Amino acid sequence: TGFFVIGIFYFVAKMLGRIVFEPGSQAWKRTLEKLQARIRSQAAGALVPWEDDMLALLSLNRSKVKKPGFWDSTAEGVFTSIYQEPVLAYAGQTSGKTAVHVARTSVKEFIFRQKEKETEIWINNQPFAVLINGALLSAGRSSNILARIEADPAEAQWQVLLQDKAAAAITNPQRAASAGPNPRALTLLRKVTPEEEDVLLSLALLYALKS
Repeated sequence: TGFFVIGIFYFVAKMLGRIVFEPGSQAWKRTLEKLQARIRSQAAGALVPWEDDMLALLSLNRSKVKKPGFWDSTAEGVFTSIYQEPVLAYAGQTSGKTAVHVARTSVKEFIFRQKEKETEIWINNQPFAVLINGALLSAGRSSNILARIEADPAEAQWQVLLQDKAAAAITNPQRAASAGPNPRALTLLRKVTPEEEDVLLSLALLYALKS
């Protein structure tokens, strides 16, 4: 009987997770509000200003990390700069192969909805892009290719192509330890525009939040 009850509870939890992560639903709205409230309470007011050079200074190190538990399925924490400054706060929930994360700098909010091998991205509540099989496509009917990335688990860094030319290398979060005690989230190979910065930060966060 005990195993049957546990099985029913697990099934219901999985179904609720799918409902919660369905954009446009009231449950989705409540989930986002909950995650946004977590970010505000943990560090959002203490984040250092996001300035022009911050993308290159973002590290994979985290502070105030809380992992999901039995009673609270929310993961949260703060990414720091290579100088240990609080730069970016995040909170998220995962249900099977579906997940939603909210991340915020001092100026922008990113929302990631992962479903199977597809991840949708919003910036400041506006549809931005979707990542499918290593291709980041712009939101909307045009679906222009914004970037390409080959995330090989065996590699320490992943090259990002913008307009078919290398623009940055994202550090593989699973192999970040090999980069030393203070690994950068990514390495810029050239100067990028504000629009390209959004692309690169979205990709770096997407993979970091999965780890």
